[in-house]
Amino acid sequence: MLKCIQYSDRLRDEWDHLALTYGTIFHTTAIRQILLESFKYQCGYHAVVDGENRIEALLPMITGRNLSGKRVGVSLPFVNYLDICASSEEATDFVMQSLPAIQRNLSLSGIELRFKDRQIDSPAWRSCRNNVTFVLPLLADEEATLAQTSGSCRNHVRKTYKNDWFVASFDRSRLADFYKVYVRRMKQLGSPAPSLDFFAAFFRHLPANSFLLTVLNKVTEQVVGGMLLLTSPGNSTLYYPYGANLVEYNHRYLNNFMYWEAARFGIRQGMKFLDLGRSPAESGTYQFKQQWGAKPVPLQYLYSQGETGGSGPPDRDRLRFFIGLWKKTPDFITEPVGRRLIRYVMP
Repeated sequence: MLKCIQYSDRLRDEWDHLALTYGTIFHTTAIRQILLESFKYQCGYHAVVDGENRIEALLPMITGRNLSGKRVGVSLPFVNYLDICASSEEATDFVMQSLPAIQRNLSLSGIELRFKDRQIDSPAWRSCRNNVTFVLPLLADEEATLAQTSGSCRNHVRKTYKNDWFVASFDRSRLADFYKVYVRRMKQLGSPAPSLDFFAAFFRHLPANSFLLTVLNKVTEQVVGGMLLLTSPGNSTLYYPYGANLVEYNHRYLNNFMYWEAARFGIRQGMKFLDLGRSPAESGTYQFKQQWGAKPVPLQYLYSQGETGGSGPPDRDRLRFFIGLWKKTPDFITEPVGRRLIRYVMP
């Protein structure tokens, strides 16, 4: 007999055990703590338990106000995808069956789910398939891994080493320097950025799984790019959820160098895959990631259409106007405003 219960701290150890056995690092309670601390969201996490109160499935979800002012649940913002973590198909199905009641009990206007491995076709959900992720196999041999890439990609990688333009660092003390690059790049893309403490929280709550890769100009020692990397031992995957670079170094193939250093790091850590992150289908980043030999994996974002209302993907035309406005607004306005606004964007 299965039932769905709200998360409580007494579930933490068993929750994390199931997360790391059947799920990813993003299913763990550490990610919950990071999101609640950084953005003042409310916890909407639920677990499915059997008749003996053993956890059979996990539903990580936070609740908060979106840009429209509506109270919604998202699984999970700031995470590209998060399939339901369960020990059986029966438990997975029970999570989906429980969602309408969860939406009513939490008084949510809507719920958003982000899936990679599971595809849902139901009139109860609106589906959006505009994004993909790329997963690159990491082979034990570096040269074999690099051989998966296109010829031009390999040439660009090798050129960066031949010219000795960059140095890779894993020094966490460079986080503030990376953050400056990140904020600058997000502004160029028309997006607000979270606070520095959001990134620092990963090192507080996931110290054994969080790594900062920064790329330095070898001459000036300036940080010109970087990635926050997360190891997920349960599925042997290295994730790249956040990163940025200075575009003035594009002609020196900075991104090629940075991605390859991430792949090399993943191999050293014993990971089998490198997740290159979310990209809109057929975008510039889509083309760049495809040249690495990684295959595009469609993501399905689901938006509930329950009794308390509906939800759906953002209005792209409306967003286009605000993105353009954000790019033109002075930094002294966008930086502090962005740190407050980002919690409602729920990217």
